[in-house]
Amino acid sequence: MMRLPARPTRSAEGFVLLLGLGVALALFADLAMYVVLPTHTLDAGILLVDVGLMLSANRLIRIFLNGPYGVLIERLPRRPVLLLSQGIGITAALMYVFTGFWPTLIGRLLWGIAWSGFWLGGNTAVLDLATGANRGKLVGRYHMWTFAGYSGGALFGGLLTDLIGYQATFAVFAGVGLTALILWFLLLPETRPDHTVSKAAYSALPKREAVIPRGLRVPIAIITLIMGFNWLIFLGIIGATLALLLQERVGDSLALGLLILPLTTLTGGVAAVKDLLSLLAAPISGLLSDRVGSRWSIIILALGMGVLALLTVALGGGVFVVIGLLLGAIITSVLQTQATALIGDYAGANRQGRLLGILGTAGDIGAAAGPLLAFFLIEQGWTLQNIFIAAAVLIGLMLPGAIWVHWRYGRLVSVTQPIAST
Repeated sequence: MMRLPARPTRSAEGFVLLLGLGVALALFADLAMYVVLPTHTLDAGILLVDVGLMLSANRLIRIFLNGPYGVLIERLPRRPVLLLSQGIGITAALMYVFTGFWPTLIGRLLWGIAWSGFWLGGNTAVLDLATGANRGKLVGRYHMWTFAGYSGGALFGGLLTDLIGYQATFAVFAGVGLTALILWFLLLPETRPDHTVSKAAYSALPKREAVIPRGLRVPIAIITLIMGFNWLIFLGIIGATLALLLQERVGDSLALGLLILPLTTLTGGVAAVKDLLSLLAAPISGLLSDRVGSRWSIIILALGMGVLALLTVALGGGVFVVIGLLLGAIITSVLQTQATALIGDYAGANRQGRLLGILGTAGDIGAAAGPLLAFFLIEQGWTLQNIFIAAAVLIGLMLPGAIWVHWRYGRLVSVTQPIAST
């Protein structure tokens, strides 16, 4: 296969910095949509009833894309995939400048395609450069930048829309994406190693064992379930019900000493602090798992804290509900980072794309289903307390499986010596 000339790879940390910064800038337009679209339907040229479809279309298309894309990413250089994804993301942002149902929907679908490239191509590129001793740290740093993009998009999306208007904001974000594309074109190196031997070995594998090695099916299944429930609860359900939850438990305002926070300000503040904590937790937890020598130990601790956080949200009031929500933001970041690093531990170079595709599909199904499930249960008469108690039970059900995998399989995989040769 003809390969584009690769820039010499600098340090792995420098590569992750450049890659993560570009992804964060690309995320600005997407996160701005979540903030401004529900209140700017006239500017977008859509009906209020269309908002739910627009905000979920990008995830729905990824459910069908992640699997095939994961197979493809193993056969392709990473650099052109990432450049193409950045270009598609810019096109998506430009589609939001046009008004109407179809331009907006096409933009959301294009963004779903772009994010599949960022998730699979970006994570695979990071795993290309990682070793067992630094995999958690590098994955955590990459995911840190995605959370930075979430925060920046929400903050600047709302601010710019108020200052210059809806269409102009997305034109600016398209320009921001173009800046990232130029930086990547000039500086982003290729990371895919020569896999001549690995391809031959891959061809010799029985097809049914090509994706998941027989001895690792259980731990990979458990981590995939954890990823799905993680995004279902901490991204989908909490993201959809945050304003309702704070209104029910806090009321019109929250008093913190002499400071009175109105509900809208509190909701925005909680969302911003959640993203900040997730941003900080990703690299710290990744580095910690490298140092401790066991990612499953970190996952077990995070699951236990997740149960505590959800019960605090379910049963607490006032400032305690806020504490539970903020703790949940740390948990989701830790679980996402450890799950991705474990895929790198288990996969080897020949399976990274497909296993990341499976992991991403599980997460996208959960994130897309979360809002639908939450509001369906509310319509059926469930209280928010009942919903979050049920969520705590779901996370708790993951603990026995994680503990068993740690006991049964933990000794088979050391973070300093991956079991699958890369």
